[in-house]
Amino acid sequence: MPFEQILMPQYRDADPDGLIGLKGAMHSFQDIHTWFMHSIHKGNDELPEQYGCAWVYTRCLVSLVRKVDYTEPMALQAWMEPYRQPVLVNVDMLLCQHGAVAAMGKIENCVFSLERQRPRRLSDIGFPSDIPEVIPNSIPDFTPLEKTAEGMTERYVRSVRYSDLDKSDHMTNLKYIDLFQDAYDKAFWKRFNANRMEICFLSQCREGERLSVMSREEEKAVYLTAVHADGRPAAVCLFGKRS
Repeated sequence: MPFEQILMPQYRDADPDGLIGLKGAMHSFQDIHTWFMHSIHKGNDELPEQYGCAWVYTRCLVSLVRKVDYTEPMALQAWMEPYRQPVLVNVDMLLCQHGAVAAMGKIENCVFSLERQRPRRLSDIGFPSDIPEVIPNSIPDFTPLEKTAEGMTERYVRSVRYSDLDKSDHMTNLKYIDLFQDAYDKAFWKRFNANRMEICFLSQCREGERLSVMSREEEKAVYLTAVHADGRPAAVCLFGKRS
């Protein structure tokens, strides 16, 4: 059975049009993923102290069916797919409102050693073997994204600040959405009308770093890359356009 939560939509998650879109849906998906792991005592509230590690996202996606309003609660579901390897795992998520799916999401993540800065096996934290399950769904799979800034144009430079940090002392995943969306203005995003967002996290960003945000536009997609000062890609992103 999926892990479930009922929430009221929060205006703090709204887009400039006042409704909850890709960014707000991803906020809710990170919340449901966090509560899911906390419910089985394998969340970031306990792992750093008990095992010296934490969940780190490697990829995430949101597919938006319709924007969320404030007239009814949101029903959130999350479950872990059966994993084919001992490190990377996928958690699938649905956000429903008005009796129908409003957004679908997927998070690929791993347990990461805070001292050694490398992934650890799920067995290292005593992860329950009966949690993963097969649940038929129509959530799209990840798109293979090019891990480069080649052929892209720099849009702006962003410094990582204290308010960007999480418990692992690096820039939290949700801040990357702001990082990439801020490469363009409101008029662009209104015209583009994206209904899909994917981010692939490649290396951690620390307080004080300056990141160059690069982009390349196509007819139905915008590709973005955040680049460290030494030229290494920190994260790559895709926003997909409605047909």
